[in-house]
Amino acid sequence: MSRGVAVLDSGVDAGHPLLRDRAQIVDGPTFTRDGLASPDGGARDKLGHGTAVAATIAAFTDSLRIHSLRVFDRDATCDFAAVLHALRHALELDVAVVNVSLGTTSLRYRDALDQLVQQARERSIRIVAPASYGGLPCDPGNLAGVEAVVGDANVPPSTPELRTHGGRLIWFASPLPPRDADGPRRLLARGDSLAVAAVSGCLLRQAT
Repeated sequence: MSRGVAVLDSGVDAGHPLLRDRAQIVDGPTFTRDGLASPDGGARDKLGHGTAVAATIAAFTDSLRIHSLRVFDRDATCDFAAVLHALRHALELDVAVVNVSLGTTSLRYRDALDQLVQQARERSIRIVAPASYGGLPCDPGNLAGVEAVVGDANVPPSTPELRTHGGRLIWFASPLPPRDADGPRRLLARGDSLAVAAVSGCLLRQAT
């Protein structure tokens, strides 16, 4: 089994058919703007977003360990301070990749994020995040040292592409949902969130 991945999202439903028998889900903490809200909660997903992200990652490799860190509840928005708390926690785990399928256009968190990105690099942990949000550059994807991702429906789902764009290397990946995502236990995620997950899965596949 690889070092695994930390998923900062709405939780992960370990019993979903696209994850059951494919990945080990580690029930991680729930974080809010004030820090640790609960030592668990990562195995609950009321939204379906985190489960879609996890299923996309798991499609790239078998026997994957996914640490689910919960920052969303019933809506795919949160105070970005919760993400900082979750990211600090993720860097203490034995993971190869941290999947952050979200971002902020505010610059108020940049110094703290820069420090966390540097810590990740020192620990050989790759942070994967969208390059933009709402058409604007966003952090942490806009920071040097982060694997920035853009959704591109022309890219095959299984083969994200690393290209030079705007003077830096950026991943282009499929924003399409996992196969069977609209089955009986529908997964609610599309777009750059899943493109980020595809790149995380690709990096984990390369590491095995």
